[in-house]
Amino acid sequence: MILHIDFNSYFATVEQQANPRLRGKPVGVTGGDRIKRTVLGAASVEAKKFGVKTGMQIWEARKLCPDIILVQGDSDKYLECTKRFLNILKDYSPYLEVFSIDECFLEVTGNRLQATEIAKNIKSRIKQEIGEWITCSIGISYNKLMAKLAGSLQKPDGLVIISNQAEAIKVLDKIELDEICGIGSRIKKRLNNMGIFDFSSLRKAPLPALLASFKSYGQILYNMARGIDHTPVMPFYEKEEVKSIGHRHTIDHDTDNPQEIKQILLKLCEMVAMRLRAKNLLGKTVSCWYREAFHPRGEEMQLHLGGVFYGDSMQNTISYTCDGLEIFQAAWKIFNQIWDESAIRMIGVSVSNLKPQNPQNLTLLKDIQQKDLINQILDKVNNKFGEFTLQRGILLTSSQIHRKVNPFLSDRRFKLV
Repeated sequence: MILHIDFNSYFATVEQQANPRLRGKPVGVTGGDRIKRTVLGAASVEAKKFGVKTGMQIWEARKLCPDIILVQGDSDKYLECTKRFLNILKDYSPYLEVFSIDECFLEVTGNRLQATEIAKNIKSRIKQEIGEWITCSIGISYNKLMAKLAGSLQKPDGLVIISNQAEAIKVLDKIELDEICGIGSRIKKRLNNMGIFDFSSLRKAPLPALLASFKSYGQILYNMARGIDHTPVMPFYEKEEVKSIGHRHTIDHDTDNPQEIKQILLKLCEMVAMRLRAKNLLGKTVSCWYREAFHPRGEEMQLHLGGVFYGDSMQNTISYTCDGLEIFQAAWKIFNQIWDESAIRMIGVSVSNLKPQNPQNLTLLKDIQQKDLINQILDKVNNKFGEFTLQRGILLTSSQIHRKVNPFLSDRRFKLV
């Protein structure tokens, strides 16, 4: 049996656990130091009752819930909570897959009753060892797809079991197509255009027709409609390393000032470089992108456009590096090629095509030796006293940028003790 464990309104609930004054009130967690120009990283159960959703823009959330309390996100707090959560789960099975910062799959041996007892035990231990305000929804089923679906059917603090394929088909016939993991709005629209509006009609669609329209994904859709999923639980210690490292920053005002943009981009590149060095990685493909400011007619027009911000992106290849200045030089060149000098609201940079930093050839060139030494000192000081305690002089007047929590844990490893 496979359990899908999902924390309810994770970031917001952790904040309510940490601050009892927030309990029972509508809470929205924002992106670190940003309040105005960001989206909600999480909404509490109380806020969701007003229609507030995770990923919603702040002004939309306030329109739906004027009394919403905005709390700045705290990555370290959530990651520490997740570590405690994982240390509980590992006691029940080594087959523990970390799907995101607030949800996991756990494969256990035994029958339906034994799996139910494990789920109840996990819920009890979470309240005892993490906090009485923390709740999770658990789905139990015979594969990952159905376990995740079961976990979404009863929130918050639910426990739902789909024990076999016959039960799965009954559940599937009661839900919308996009209520299952793997069918988003675009795929749903394409299915609707084929005359498929529910899982019952999806089961009637011939496999060759699905393969012709969706290629290899047609087989997955064919299986989904029948409650079939052969994806194994991937233990966290077997998960492959990251394929790219990047950062983006939403500026708290629209800007077309090249000097300001240059400072922000350099800071982002330094943050990417620090993470590359921390993981002993080098990268050679630099990508840069930006998003334009709000439409001139304001937020209502932006809402009409579906919240889409226009912009551009491009990538370039350089020699393998983990130096922030070298990454910045490539990124700044890209930005000047794609930017039309209009005001922007967000800019980002990432490095991919990664390889291990060691082994590498030693160099006798003094400039390179000096650069490596400076980077070592920067990392040592900044790791001890905080990011940008030491930084380049040009960044002294730049705006503050803090690392935001990564919901998919793509740059963190957990030491389970």
